[in-house]
Amino acid sequence: MAVRIIWRLTLPLVFCATATWAQAPPARTNPCQPQQQASAALPPAVQPAQPQERGAPALPVAQNQRLSKREKFKVFVRYTYSPYTFAGAGFNAGMAQATGGWRYYGGGMEGYGKRYGAALADTESGAFFGAFLFPVLLHEDPRYIRSASRKMVPRAGYALSRVFVTRDENGKKTPNFSLTLGAFASSALANAYYPRGDRTAGDAAARAANGLLSTGEMNLLREFWPDISRRFRKHEPKRLQKLEQNPRIEKIEEMMLGPVAPPPCPPPETHPEKNTDH
Repeated sequence: MAVRIIWRLTLPLVFCATATWAQAPPARTNPCQPQQQASAALPPAVQPAQPQERGAPALPVAQNQRLSKREKFKVFVRYTYSPYTFAGAGFNAGMAQATGGWRYYGGGMEGYGKRYGAALADTESGAFFGAFLFPVLLHEDPRYIRSASRKMVPRAGYALSRVFVTRDENGKKTPNFSLTLGAFASSALANAYYPRGDRTAGDAAARAANGLLSTGEMNLLREFWPDISRRFRKHEPKRLQKLEQNPRIEKIEEMMLGPVAPPPCPPPETHPEKNTDH
């Protein structure tokens, strides 16, 4: 278990190095600038919509709009069929088998299949508790909202901090009790299907920590994917670029990243009218 956690800790460092390479040449575009320019030219009753970045979900709600219970359920459903959910379960199962974890499942393909099923059940139950049940009960927003910063280090710190910090239904910062409680609730539920030898308090705590670490890694991907994707597409053949513009490809990308919202745009600057009366 300790070997797996140490290995997982190296992944954010590798990802941050990749993000630095991807972000350095082109300056990060400011999605708020077009909106603010249009806001200055339009009356308050005709404001433009919030800009959407590539990979953002198609949830029919504004960023700071309160999510209903049904919309929070849709967030959970997006997690259930995300390719990252199945890929992450496969990675966790492979790491567990390679490092001797969950030894009571045995070896070979049969042992890997059991580990994969357990890892997938962990991910799905964690999504149910952390993205739906507790956000509904605690009135928290389960979506990931990208940082408004343009610098790599603050953005990386922001992405990792979202494991413990989120927003409530009014858009205010609040401790991410939903995610934390969801990780421990999922770990406790796992005792119902894990082998008896893997049901100790230490094993449950390690599974919860592994779930939180996995969320931090996913947040880094959600934060920097637009930059990495933009950098890779710059050097791709035109045929491949045209293929990636297919709506089906974009849909798969949205499924991979899960529920993501663009960074909040600051309110447009208002200049008070000069008093011409003397």
